[in-house]
Amino acid sequence: MTVPFPLPYDPDTLKITAAHIGVGAFHRAHQQVYYDDLARLGAPSGVMGINLTPPDISGTLAAQNGRYAVLSEDATDSECRAIGTLRHLHDASKAALAPWDDITFVTLTITEKGYCHHSGTRDLDLQRVAADLAAPERPVTAIGYLAWMLERRRRSGGAPITLASCDNVPQNGRVLESVLEDYARRAFPELLPWMDSHVRFPVSMVDRIVPAMTPEARSRLETALGHADGIGVVAEPFRQWVIEDSFAADRPQLERAGVQVVPDVGPYVRMKYRLLNGLQSAYAELGRLCGCTSSHEASTQPDLAAWAAAFHASQASTLDCPAGEDLAAYGRTSLQRLQNPRIHHPLNQIASDASFKLPQRIAEPAETLIARGDAARAEPQAMVLAAWALNGGGTAPDAEGFRMSDPLADRMAADRARFDADAAGLAGAVLSLPVLPRTLAGSDRFRGLVERWIGRFGGAEPGARAALIGECARENMHA
Repeated sequence: MTVPFPLPYDPDTLKITAAHIGVGAFHRAHQQVYYDDLARLGAPSGVMGINLTPPDISGTLAAQNGRYAVLSEDATDSECRAIGTLRHLHDASKAALAPWDDITFVTLTITEKGYCHHSGTRDLDLQRVAADLAAPERPVTAIGYLAWMLERRRRSGGAPITLASCDNVPQNGRVLESVLEDYARRAFPELLPWMDSHVRFPVSMVDRIVPAMTPEARSRLETALGHADGIGVVAEPFRQWVIEDSFAADRPQLERAGVQVVPDVGPYVRMKYRLLNGLQSAYAELGRLCGCTSSHEASTQPDLAAWAAAFHASQASTLDCPAGEDLAAYGRTSLQRLQNPRIHHPLNQIASDASFKLPQRIAEPAETLIARGDAARAEPQAMVLAAWALNGGGTAPDAEGFRMSDPLADRMAADRARFDADAAGLAGAVLSLPVLPRTLAGSDRFRGLVERWIGRFGGAEPGARAALIGECARENMHA
Protein backbone atom coordinates (compact mmCIF):
# COMPACT_ATOMS: atom_id res chain seq x y z
CA MET A 1 0.00 0.00 0.00
CA THR A 2 1.32 3.45 -0.90
CA VAL A 3 1.57 5.83 2.06
CA PRO A 4 0.50 9.46 1.36
CA PHE A 5 3.16 12.16 1.73
CA PRO A 6 1.78 15.24 -0.10
CA LEU A 7 4.35 17.36 -1.95
CA PRO A 8 4.15 20.52 -4.10
CA TYR A 9 6.33 18.90 -6.79
CA ASP A 10 6.36 15.59 -8.63
CA PRO A 11 9.35 13.54 -7.41
CA ASP A 12 9.17 11.30 -10.48
CA THR A 13 10.18 14.23 -12.71
CA LEU A 14 13.43 14.94 -10.86
CA LYS A 15 16.63 14.28 -12.77
CA ILE A 16 19.11 12.45 -10.53
CA THR A 17 22.39 14.39 -10.69
CA ALA A 18 23.48 14.13 -7.05
CA ALA A 19 24.40 11.19 -4.84
CA HIS A 20 24.95 10.67 -1.15
CA ILE A 21 26.87 7.93 0.64
CA GLY A 22 25.65 7.19 4.16
CA VAL A 23 21.91 7.81 4.18
CA GLY A 24 21.43 7.91 7.93
CA ALA A 25 19.14 10.06 10.04
CA PHE A 26 21.41 13.09 9.79
CA HIS A 27 21.45 13.10 6.01
CA ARG A 28 17.70 12.64 5.82
CA ALA A 29 17.21 15.65 8.12
CA HIS A 30 19.94 17.84 6.62
CA GLN A 31 21.19 17.63 3.02
CA GLN A 32 17.90 16.14 1.79
CA VAL A 33 15.97 19.09 3.26
CA TYR A 34 18.12 21.47 1.20
CA TYR A 35 17.44 19.42 -1.92
CA ASP A 36 13.75 19.49 -1.04
CA ASP A 37 13.95 23.29 -0.69
CA LEU A 38 15.41 23.48 -4.21
CA ALA A 39 12.65 21.28 -5.60
CA ARG A 40 10.04 23.52 -4.00
CA LEU A 41 11.79 26.55 -5.55
CA GLY A 42 11.70 25.01 -9.03
CA ALA A 43 15.42 24.13 -9.17
CA PRO A 44 15.11 20.39 -8.71
CA SER A 45 17.83 17.82 -8.30
CA GLY A 46 17.05 14.24 -7.38
CA VAL A 47 19.44 12.27 -5.20
CA MET A 48 20.68 8.69 -5.40
CA GLY A 49 21.53 7.22 -2.00
CA ILE A 50 24.15 4.57 -1.20
CA ASN A 51 24.30 2.71 2.12
CA LEU A 52 27.35 0.49 2.47
CA THR A 53 26.60 -0.46 6.07
CA PRO A 54 23.41 -1.52 7.92
CA PRO A 55 20.63 -0.84 8.36
CA ASP A 56 19.16 -1.35 4.90
CA ILE A 57 16.23 1.05 4.59
CA SER A 58 15.78 0.81 0.82
CA GLY A 59 12.71 -1.40 1.16
CA THR A 60 11.07 1.01 3.58
CA LEU A 61 11.73 3.96 1.29
CA ALA A 62 10.28 2.08 -1.69
CA ALA A 63 7.18 1.07 0.31
CA GLN A 64 6.64 4.76 1.12
CA ASN A 65 6.79 5.74 -2.56
CA GLY A 66 10.23 7.30 -2.14
CA ARG A 67 9.06 9.71 0.57
CA TYR A 68 9.47 10.30 4.28
CA ALA A 69 8.94 13.15 6.76
CA VAL A 70 11.10 15.44 8.91
CA LEU A 71 9.60 16.92 12.08
CA SER A 72 11.43 20.08 13.20
CA GLU A 73 10.51 21.27 16.66
CA ASP A 74 11.53 23.33 19.66
CA ALA A 75 9.78 24.74 22.73
CA THR A 76 7.52 27.08 20.76
CA ASP A 77 7.06 25.76 17.24
CA SER A 78 7.04 22.67 15.04
CA GLU A 79 6.93 21.88 11.33
CA CYS A 80 6.36 18.52 9.69
CA ARG A 81 7.32 18.33 6.01
CA ALA A 82 7.48 15.55 3.48
CA ILE A 83 10.71 14.94 1.55
CA GLY A 84 10.63 13.45 -1.94
CA THR A 85 14.09 14.14 -3.35
CA LEU A 86 15.70 10.84 -2.28
CA ARG A 87 14.75 8.98 -5.42
CA HIS A 88 16.72 5.74 -5.21
CA LEU A 89 18.53 4.01 -2.37
CA HIS A 90 21.01 1.18 -2.90
CA ASP A 91 22.27 -1.00 -0.07
CA ALA A 92 25.67 -2.68 0.02
CA SER A 93 24.55 -5.66 -2.08
CA LYS A 94 23.42 -3.40 -4.93
CA ALA A 95 25.85 -0.48 -4.61
CA ALA A 96 28.09 -1.81 -7.38
CA LEU A 97 25.15 -1.58 -9.80
CA ALA A 98 24.27 2.03 -8.95
CA PRO A 99 24.21 4.24 -12.09
CA TRP A 100 26.80 7.00 -11.75
CA ASP A 101 26.99 8.41 -15.29
CA ASP A 102 24.76 11.45 -14.63
CA ILE A 103 26.06 12.15 -11.11
CA THR A 104 28.19 15.30 -10.84
CA PHE A 105 27.94 16.09 -7.12
CA VAL A 106 28.41 13.61 -4.26
CA THR A 107 28.15 14.18 -0.51
CA LEU A 108 29.18 11.81 2.27
CA THR A 109 28.22 11.27 5.91
CA ILE A 110 30.05 8.06 6.81
CA THR A 111 31.28 9.02 10.34
CA GLU A 112 34.91 9.71 11.21
CA LYS A 113 35.80 6.01 11.10
CA GLY A 114 34.52 5.67 7.54
CA TYR A 115 37.53 7.49 6.11
CA CYS A 116 39.89 4.64 7.03
CA HIS A 117 42.53 7.12 8.16
CA HIS A 118 44.75 7.34 11.19
CA SER A 119 42.99 9.70 13.58
CA GLY A 120 44.45 13.20 13.58
CA THR A 121 46.20 12.67 10.23
CA ARG A 122 45.39 12.45 6.54
CA ASP A 123 47.15 9.09 6.26
CA LEU A 124 45.37 6.00 4.96
CA ASP A 125 45.16 3.16 7.48
CA LEU A 126 46.28 0.25 5.31
CA GLN A 127 45.04 -2.35 7.76
CA ARG A 128 41.46 -1.10 7.44
CA VAL A 129 41.49 -1.27 3.63
CA ALA A 130 43.56 -4.44 3.28
CA ALA A 131 40.61 -6.54 2.10
CA ASP A 132 39.65 -3.92 -0.50
CA LEU A 133 43.21 -3.65 -1.81
CA ALA A 134 43.24 -7.43 -2.21
CA ALA A 135 40.04 -7.28 -4.31
CA PRO A 136 39.65 -3.63 -5.46
CA GLU A 137 36.72 -4.41 -7.76
CA ARG A 138 34.72 -5.82 -4.84
CA PRO A 139 35.19 -3.13 -2.17
CA VAL A 140 33.42 -3.04 1.18
CA THR A 141 34.68 0.28 2.60
CA ALA A 142 33.48 3.70 1.44
CA ILE A 143 37.02 4.61 0.36
CA GLY A 144 37.38 1.46 -1.72
CA TYR A 145 33.90 1.96 -3.18
CA LEU A 146 34.58 5.57 -4.20
CA ALA A 147 37.90 4.61 -5.78
CA TRP A 148 36.24 1.84 -7.80
CA MET A 149 33.45 4.19 -8.86
CA LEU A 150 36.00 6.76 -10.04
CA GLU A 151 38.02 4.11 -11.87
CA ARG A 152 34.91 2.91 -13.70
CA ARG A 153 34.14 6.53 -14.57
CA ARG A 154 37.66 7.05 -15.91
CA ARG A 155 37.53 3.91 -18.05
CA SER A 156 34.23 5.01 -19.59
CA GLY A 157 35.39 8.57 -20.30
CA GLY A 158 33.07 10.01 -17.68
CA ALA A 159 32.59 13.65 -16.79
CA PRO A 160 34.21 15.53 -13.88
CA ILE A 161 32.70 15.04 -10.43
CA THR A 162 32.79 16.71 -7.01
CA LEU A 163 33.09 14.67 -3.80
CA ALA A 164 32.12 16.66 -0.71
CA SER A 165 32.64 15.19 2.75
CA CYS A 166 30.05 16.39 5.27
CA ASP A 167 31.47 14.63 8.33
CA ASN A 168 32.90 16.22 11.46
CA VAL A 169 36.48 15.54 10.37
CA PRO A 170 38.98 18.43 10.43
CA GLN A 171 39.62 19.57 6.84
CA ASN A 172 37.27 16.81 5.75
CA GLY A 173 37.70 17.40 2.02
CA ARG A 174 41.49 17.29 2.30
CA VAL A 175 41.33 14.06 4.32
CA LEU A 176 39.05 12.45 1.74
CA GLU A 177 41.33 13.55 -1.09
CA SER A 178 44.45 12.27 0.66
CA VAL A 179 43.16 8.81 1.56
CA LEU A 180 41.57 8.34 -1.87
CA GLU A 181 44.78 9.30 -3.65
CA ASP A 182 46.82 6.92 -1.51
CA TYR A 183 44.31 4.13 -2.06
CA ALA A 184 44.17 4.78 -5.84
CA ARG A 185 47.96 4.78 -6.04
CA ARG A 186 47.92 1.22 -4.70
CA ALA A 187 44.78 -0.12 -6.40
CA PHE A 188 44.39 1.85 -9.66
CA PRO A 189 47.61 3.76 -10.51
CA GLU A 190 46.23 5.12 -13.79
CA LEU A 191 43.41 6.81 -11.88
CA LEU A 192 45.64 9.39 -10.17
CA PRO A 193 46.24 11.78 -13.11
CA TRP A 194 42.56 11.55 -14.07
CA MET A 195 41.53 12.48 -10.53
CA ASP A 196 43.82 15.48 -10.61
CA SER A 197 41.95 16.97 -13.58
CA HIS A 198 38.44 15.59 -13.04
CA VAL A 199 37.72 15.50 -9.29
CA ARG A 200 37.42 18.19 -6.61
CA PHE A 201 37.15 17.68 -2.85
CA PRO A 202 35.66 20.79 -1.21
CA VAL A 203 35.78 21.21 2.54
CA SER A 204 32.34 21.62 4.07
CA MET A 205 30.66 22.23 7.39
CA VAL A 206 27.17 20.97 8.21
CA ASP A 207 25.13 21.58 11.33
CA ARG A 208 21.85 20.29 12.66
CA ILE A 209 21.15 18.32 15.83
CA VAL A 210 19.46 15.06 14.85
CA PRO A 211 19.35 12.71 17.84
CA ALA A 212 18.69 9.00 17.64
CA MET A 213 14.99 8.25 17.27
CA THR A 214 13.25 7.14 20.46
CA PRO A 215 9.76 5.66 20.74
CA GLU A 216 8.55 9.02 22.09
CA ALA A 217 10.04 10.95 19.15
CA ARG A 218 8.57 8.50 16.64
CA SER A 219 5.16 8.87 18.29
CA ARG A 220 5.34 12.68 17.96
CA LEU A 221 6.38 12.39 14.33
CA GLU A 222 3.56 10.03 13.43
CA THR A 223 1.01 12.17 15.31
CA ALA A 224 2.11 15.26 13.38
CA LEU A 225 2.18 13.35 10.07
CA GLY A 226 -1.06 11.49 10.57
CA HIS A 227 0.29 8.05 9.73
CA ALA A 228 3.29 5.76 10.23
CA ASP A 229 6.70 6.57 8.79
CA GLY A 230 9.42 3.93 8.99
CA ILE A 231 12.35 6.26 8.19
CA GLY A 232 11.14 9.71 9.24
CA VAL A 233 13.28 11.76 11.61
CA VAL A 234 12.94 14.44 14.27
CA ALA A 235 15.39 17.35 14.40
CA GLU A 236 15.85 20.84 15.75
CA PRO A 237 14.79 23.79 13.52
CA PHE A 238 18.35 25.16 13.18
CA ARG A 239 20.40 24.01 10.19
CA GLN A 240 23.47 25.30 8.40
CA TRP A 241 25.62 24.19 5.48
CA VAL A 242 28.84 25.96 4.49
CA ILE A 243 30.87 24.61 1.59
CA GLU A 244 34.11 25.64 -0.10
CA ASP A 245 33.74 27.12 -3.57
CA SER A 246 35.65 24.33 -5.31
CA PHE A 247 33.65 22.24 -7.78
CA ALA A 248 34.68 20.10 -10.75
CA ALA A 249 31.41 20.37 -12.67
CA ASP A 250 27.80 21.49 -12.55
CA ARG A 251 26.19 21.25 -9.15
CA PRO A 252 22.80 21.88 -7.55
CA GLN A 253 21.97 25.58 -7.05
CA LEU A 254 22.74 25.29 -3.36
CA GLU A 255 22.80 29.03 -2.66
CA ARG A 256 19.09 29.27 -3.50
CA ALA A 257 18.37 27.00 -0.55
CA GLY A 258 20.54 28.99 1.86
CA VAL A 259 23.81 27.08 1.59
CA GLN A 260 26.82 29.35 2.15
CA VAL A 261 29.40 28.86 -0.63
CA VAL A 262 32.60 30.54 0.58
CA PRO A 263 36.32 30.68 -0.32
CA ASP A 264 37.46 29.37 3.09
CA VAL A 265 35.31 27.17 5.32
CA GLY A 266 37.95 26.93 8.05
CA PRO A 267 36.73 29.74 10.34
CA TYR A 268 33.15 28.40 10.22
CA VAL A 269 34.30 24.87 10.97
CA ARG A 270 36.41 25.91 13.93
CA MET A 271 33.57 28.03 15.30
CA LYS A 272 31.17 25.09 15.15
CA TYR A 273 33.64 22.53 16.48
CA ARG A 274 34.70 24.64 19.42
CA LEU A 275 31.48 26.40 20.43
CA LEU A 276 28.67 23.96 19.55
CA ASN A 277 30.32 20.55 19.22
CA GLY A 278 32.79 21.44 21.96
CA LEU A 279 29.92 22.15 24.35
CA GLN A 280 28.20 18.91 23.31
CA SER A 281 31.34 16.91 24.08
CA ALA A 282 31.91 18.84 27.31
CA TYR A 283 28.41 17.98 28.47
CA ALA A 284 28.84 14.37 27.33
CA GLU A 285 31.77 14.02 29.73
CA LEU A 286 30.88 16.39 32.57
CA GLY A 287 27.17 15.61 32.33
CA ARG A 288 27.67 11.89 32.71
CA LEU A 289 29.82 12.50 35.78
CA CYS A 290 26.88 14.46 37.20
CA GLY A 291 24.32 11.73 36.48
CA CYS A 292 22.83 13.27 33.32
CA THR A 293 21.88 11.09 30.37
CA SER A 294 20.94 13.57 27.60
CA SER A 295 22.19 16.88 26.22
CA HIS A 296 18.95 18.54 27.30
CA GLU A 297 19.31 17.30 30.86
CA ALA A 298 22.94 18.42 31.07
CA SER A 299 22.40 21.82 29.45
CA THR A 300 19.48 22.67 31.75
CA GLN A 301 21.23 21.53 34.94
CA PRO A 302 21.84 24.96 36.61
CA ASP A 303 25.52 24.47 37.44
CA LEU A 304 26.38 23.05 34.02
CA ALA A 305 24.34 25.73 32.25
CA ALA A 306 26.21 28.46 34.14
CA TRP A 307 29.55 26.81 33.30
CA ALA A 308 28.84 27.11 29.56
CA ALA A 309 29.58 30.85 29.64
CA ALA A 310 33.10 30.27 31.00
CA PHE A 311 33.67 27.44 28.53
CA HIS A 312 32.52 29.51 25.55
CA ALA A 313 34.59 32.53 26.59
CA SER A 314 37.71 30.36 26.73
CA GLN A 315 36.95 28.61 23.44
CA ALA A 316 36.03 31.84 21.63
CA SER A 317 39.34 33.42 22.63
CA THR A 318 41.06 30.88 20.34
CA LEU A 319 38.94 31.73 17.26
CA ASP A 320 38.94 34.16 14.37
CA CYS A 321 35.34 35.25 13.86
CA PRO A 322 33.94 34.21 10.45
CA ALA A 323 32.41 36.88 8.23
CA GLY A 324 28.86 37.69 9.25
CA GLU A 325 29.04 35.84 12.58
CA ASP A 326 29.10 36.93 16.23
CA LEU A 327 30.97 34.48 18.46
CA ALA A 328 29.24 35.48 21.68
CA ALA A 329 25.81 35.22 20.07
CA TYR A 330 26.76 31.91 18.45
CA GLY A 331 27.76 30.55 21.85
CA ARG A 332 24.49 31.62 23.44
CA THR A 333 22.54 30.10 20.55
CA SER A 334 24.49 26.86 20.90
CA LEU A 335 23.44 26.54 24.55
CA GLN A 336 19.83 27.35 23.68
CA ARG A 337 19.84 24.67 20.99
CA LEU A 338 20.99 22.05 23.47
CA GLN A 339 18.28 23.22 25.87
CA ASN A 340 15.56 22.51 23.28
CA PRO A 341 13.06 20.43 25.30
CA ARG A 342 12.14 18.40 22.21
CA ILE A 343 15.69 17.26 21.53
CA HIS A 344 17.08 14.72 23.99
CA HIS A 345 20.40 13.69 22.46
CA PRO A 346 21.83 10.74 24.45
CA LEU A 347 25.14 11.64 26.08
CA ASN A 348 26.40 8.11 25.43
CA GLN A 349 25.86 8.74 21.72
CA ILE A 350 27.69 12.09 21.82
CA ALA A 351 30.51 10.54 23.87
CA SER A 352 31.01 7.69 21.39
CA ASP A 353 34.23 8.00 19.40
CA ALA A 354 35.39 10.77 21.74
CA SER A 355 38.99 9.99 20.78
CA PHE A 356 38.12 11.25 17.27
CA LYS A 357 36.12 14.26 18.51
CA LEU A 358 37.94 15.68 21.54
CA PRO A 359 41.26 16.44 19.79
CA GLN A 360 39.76 19.16 17.57
CA ARG A 361 36.92 20.22 19.89
CA ILE A 362 38.81 20.47 23.19
CA ALA A 363 42.52 19.72 22.83
CA GLU A 364 43.30 22.10 19.96
CA PRO A 365 41.86 25.16 21.76
CA ALA A 366 43.81 24.18 24.88
CA GLU A 367 46.96 23.87 22.77
CA THR A 368 46.39 27.37 21.38
CA LEU A 369 46.04 28.83 24.88
CA ILE A 370 49.15 27.03 26.11
CA ALA A 371 51.13 28.30 23.11
CA ARG A 372 50.07 31.85 24.05
CA GLY A 373 51.35 31.35 27.57
CA ASP A 374 47.77 31.41 28.87
CA ALA A 375 47.41 27.84 30.19
CA ALA A 376 45.47 29.08 33.22
CA ARG A 377 42.62 30.09 30.90
CA ALA A 378 42.41 26.50 29.66
CA GLU A 379 40.80 25.27 32.89
CA PRO A 380 37.45 24.47 31.19
CA GLN A 381 39.24 22.25 28.67
CA ALA A 382 41.20 20.60 31.47
CA MET A 383 37.93 19.83 33.26
CA VAL A 384 36.54 18.10 30.16
CA LEU A 385 39.66 15.98 29.69
CA ALA A 386 39.63 15.09 33.39
CA ALA A 387 36.03 13.94 33.06
CA TRP A 388 36.98 11.94 29.94
CA ALA A 389 39.75 10.26 31.91
CA LEU A 390 37.17 9.15 34.48
CA ASN A 391 34.52 8.16 31.91
CA GLY A 392 36.57 6.75 29.05
CA GLY A 393 36.08 3.06 28.44
CA GLY A 394 32.78 2.87 30.29
CA THR A 395 30.26 0.88 28.28
CA ALA A 396 27.22 0.74 30.56
CA PRO A 397 24.00 1.28 28.54
CA ASP A 398 21.76 4.27 29.22
CA ALA A 399 18.00 4.05 29.78
CA GLU A 400 17.43 3.66 26.04
CA GLY A 401 20.03 0.91 25.81
CA PHE A 402 22.61 3.09 24.00
CA ARG A 403 26.20 2.10 24.80
CA MET A 404 29.20 4.36 24.42
CA SER A 405 31.92 3.00 22.12
CA ASP A 406 35.39 4.27 21.30
CA PRO A 407 38.53 2.84 19.67
CA LEU A 408 40.54 3.76 22.79
CA ALA A 409 37.99 2.44 25.28
CA ASP A 410 40.02 -0.59 26.37
CA ARG A 411 43.20 1.42 26.85
CA MET A 412 41.42 4.11 28.86
CA ALA A 413 39.66 1.57 31.06
CA ALA A 414 42.99 -0.14 31.71
CA ASP A 415 44.68 3.17 32.56
CA ARG A 416 41.90 4.09 34.95
CA ALA A 417 42.24 0.75 36.74
CA ARG A 418 46.05 1.05 36.83
CA PHE A 419 45.99 4.58 38.26
CA ASP A 420 43.14 4.11 40.69
CA ALA A 421 43.34 6.93 43.29
CA ASP A 422 46.45 8.30 41.52
CA ALA A 423 45.24 11.51 39.92
CA ALA A 424 48.69 12.50 38.70
CA GLY A 425 49.25 9.15 37.03
CA LEU A 426 45.85 9.16 35.33
CA ALA A 427 46.32 12.75 34.14
CA GLY A 428 49.66 11.82 32.62
CA ALA A 429 48.16 8.74 30.97
CA VAL A 430 45.24 10.55 29.31
CA LEU A 431 47.40 13.47 28.15
CA SER A 432 49.87 10.98 26.65
CA LEU A 433 47.23 9.39 24.42
CA PRO A 434 48.46 9.49 20.81
CA VAL A 435 45.40 11.43 19.61
CA LEU A 436 46.20 14.47 21.80
CA PRO A 437 48.84 17.13 21.06
CA ARG A 438 52.09 16.62 22.95
CA THR A 439 51.91 20.25 24.03
CA LEU A 440 49.24 19.36 26.60
CA ALA A 441 51.33 16.78 28.43
CA GLY A 442 54.37 19.07 28.16
CA SER A 443 52.67 21.92 30.00
CA ASP A 444 53.15 21.56 33.76
CA ARG A 445 50.37 24.09 34.35
CA PHE A 446 47.82 22.33 32.14
CA ARG A 447 48.76 18.86 33.37
CA GLY A 448 48.32 20.15 36.91
CA LEU A 449 44.81 21.42 36.09
CA VAL A 450 43.78 18.02 34.69
CA GLU A 451 45.26 16.29 37.75
CA ARG A 452 43.43 18.68 40.09
CA TRP A 453 40.05 18.06 38.47
CA ILE A 454 40.53 14.29 38.33
CA GLY A 455 41.15 14.45 42.06
CA ARG A 456 38.17 16.73 42.75
CA PHE A 457 35.76 14.71 40.61
CA GLY A 458 37.08 11.27 41.49
CA GLY A 459 35.76 10.77 44.99
CA ALA A 460 32.65 12.96 44.76
CA GLU A 461 29.00 12.05 44.28
CA PRO A 462 27.20 13.30 41.12
CA GLY A 463 25.51 16.20 42.94
CA ALA A 464 28.76 17.30 44.51
CA ARG A 465 30.48 17.19 41.12
CA ALA A 466 27.81 19.50 39.68
CA ALA A 467 28.34 21.90 42.59
CA LEU A 468 32.09 21.95 41.89
CA ILE A 469 31.41 22.81 38.25
CA GLY A 470 29.04 25.57 39.30
CA GLU A 471 31.65 26.92 41.71
CA CYS A 472 34.16 27.06 38.84
CA ALA A 473 31.62 28.92 36.72
CA ARG A 474 31.06 31.53 39.42
CA GLU A 475 34.79 32.00 39.94
CA ASN A 476 35.24 32.61 36.20
CA MET A 477 32.34 35.09 36.11
CA HIS A 478 33.98 37.18 38.83
CA ALA A 479 37.55 36.81 37.58
